[in-house]
Amino acid sequence: MKKLSINNPVPPLLLDMARVLLTYPQWLAAAIISTVVVAALEPSLAWMGKKVVDDLKEGSTDLSSTLPNYVLVFGGLLFGLGLIKFGDKLIDKIYETRLIICLQRTYLQRRGKDRGAEDISRILYHCNRAKPGLDIIHKDAGKIIAQSVSVIVWQVTLAPAWLPALLLAVIPPILIGFIFGKFIQVASLKMLTAQENIAASTTDAKKLELIEHQESFYRHTIRLEVFKSGTEILMDLLTWFGLLVLVLLSVVFNVGVVPQDIQAGDLVLFWGNLNLLSKPLGSIVKVYNKGREAYPALVQVLNPTFSSDISIEQEV
Repeated sequence: MKKLSINNPVPPLLLDMARVLLTYPQWLAAAIISTVVVAALEPSLAWMGKKVVDDLKEGSTDLSSTLPNYVLVFGGLLFGLGLIKFGDKLIDKIYETRLIICLQRTYLQRRGKDRGAEDISRILYHCNRAKPGLDIIHKDAGKIIAQSVSVIVWQVTLAPAWLPALLLAVIPPILIGFIFGKFIQVASLKMLTAQENIAASTTDAKKLELIEHQESFYRHTIRLEVFKSGTEILMDLLTWFGLLVLVLLSVVFNVGVVPQDIQAGDLVLFWGNLNLLSKPLGSIVKVYNKGREAYPALVQVLNPTFSSDISIEQEV
């Protein structure tokens, strides 16, 4: 078996990441604000769905006369959210591209000496693999917090009796997703090593070595994708796992987490917020695995002189 050893201290690495992020403070602020705004406004659709169902249930609303108004309101919400999301994606792409450029420049300033093919690999490949680690700070963390708080606030405001059921439906299933993190980090480091070996084996004399390194890169890429895809599939099924847990607690174990008096509007709101809350809480696991994947590349780009501290013991 191969043994992974990464001894680079985490606090200095975090400081280096912060310096890179603050290289473009205006884009950092814009990226954070746009992410928080989108996350805060998404639950408005669930609120609108609850209002429509409640109005229809009361019977005091003439569907034929009010339906055009509901369509206009829904259409306005969707259009407004669409514009905001478009702006958010555009800002993210601009900022992410600037971050990659900053990572490349930082590596070249800190490499110490010309490393030939290794420099090419780290500039063109490692920097792209390291950038998602920066996303965790400026994008993912804020989005998870904003979405979670927003959904919970909307739930407490409109149907607080369903809050315990909402939390019990989403929290327990996410724990299983953390088991792949170590394997993702190992596969990521081996991919980086294989990529460097490929860049250093482009001459005719090293053709056989090139093929071997390419096959190694292929194997570790597929291995990484298996672990990542497995986690993402589990997280995409989080809502169904959560509902199963909720049914077992309510029906089998007779735990009173679901209100006795179930209102149609509250149920619509609960379902909408369950889907919304599943996203940020499920993203916690995905972000954790993203950090494990990006960590080796971050170390090699931001601290190239510490390359000797990242080692792989070859298989015997």
